[in-house]
Amino acid sequence: MAVSTKIRIDDVGEKKSVLEKIVEVGKRNRQLGLYLYILHWYTQRGEGVDLSKLHRFYNAIAGRAVTESTVSRQLDVLKSKGLVEVRDSKAIPKVFDLDAVKDLFDVKRSRAGRLGAVAKLTRELRLKVNPRLEDLEIPKSLKYYVHRVVEKSLELVREGRRLEALDLIVHTLLPIRETGVLWVWWRDQFIYYDPKCKPSLHSVRAPLVSELLKKLGFEEGIMAHHMLGHEEASKIIHRLFGKGHLSWPWSRSIFYGLKKLGLAGEGEQYIIELFYEDGWLKVILKDLYGSTIKVFEREWGGELPPPLDSSRNYKSVCIGKQHVYESNEEGYFSRW
Repeated sequence: MAVSTKIRIDDVGEKKSVLEKIVEVGKRNRQLGLYLYILHWYTQRGEGVDLSKLHRFYNAIAGRAVTESTVSRQLDVLKSKGLVEVRDSKAIPKVFDLDAVKDLFDVKRSRAGRLGAVAKLTRELRLKVNPRLEDLEIPKSLKYYVHRVVEKSLELVREGRRLEALDLIVHTLLPIRETGVLWVWWRDQFIYYDPKCKPSLHSVRAPLVSELLKKLGFEEGIMAHHMLGHEEASKIIHRLFGKGHLSWPWSRSIFYGLKKLGLAGEGEQYIIELFYEDGWLKVILKDLYGSTIKVFEREWGGELPPPLDSSRNYKSVCIGKQHVYESNEEGYFSRW
């Protein structure tokens, strides 16, 4: 049974068949071509495409015979991005809205494969949000930095400097870079934008950070206003860590320490739409079939938070992990 979708690849020619257009796209970006071929096969036949057929298709777009392991590696990256899954030796798409996946591929490069706490919230800490954590063996260095971050956040909130406290937490207890933006806090999920990664939208699960924010009086929803406290929070991070230009990698490495202890982890995968209109930010959270799960709104004035720009809208897939290539996390884990 055919499945309806929103495939549009008209930029490569109007009179050619969809498959011919996919081949042309694939010659420019093999990973994208592979995904489109899987999506097209499924929408036409209602079933996954056999891996042997994928191998033949890949040979066609590569213009030469490649090994099966080459195709497998590309499939692994697509799986890491949450775009496909493999069942019974057949590749099946998981995301059906092509507009939402454009940001997940670097179309400027010729080969898609080159894509570019709260440990201290134990009985030791007066917040005591989860007493069950007291039996964990927490590295002393990690405990020390989490203690400093939480105590400083409490101090800032007491002084009425709530945005500085929020930005400090965003860039330490969550894995968000100096240039990143926390867009949404919902339940124990945190959805953020990372300008240095492809894909650029990510989600993580951090129940204890959620508890901390509630204790400090913050409410769930759009959180991009933390940027307004960033100038002062940046100075605080440099003082807390005292490692010069390495202070920022050290700050977000706290999250990876929590993750290693099982206190934080991977998030869920969504389609995200970001809007700005008439003085309001709007975030629409959808499942991978395009059905709306939740809508968030927040009044906003001044400069738009990235990735919004003059177009005032952005749509992409949010993946439930920090890095497509997990080896990129090793340096953060090793600090603890």
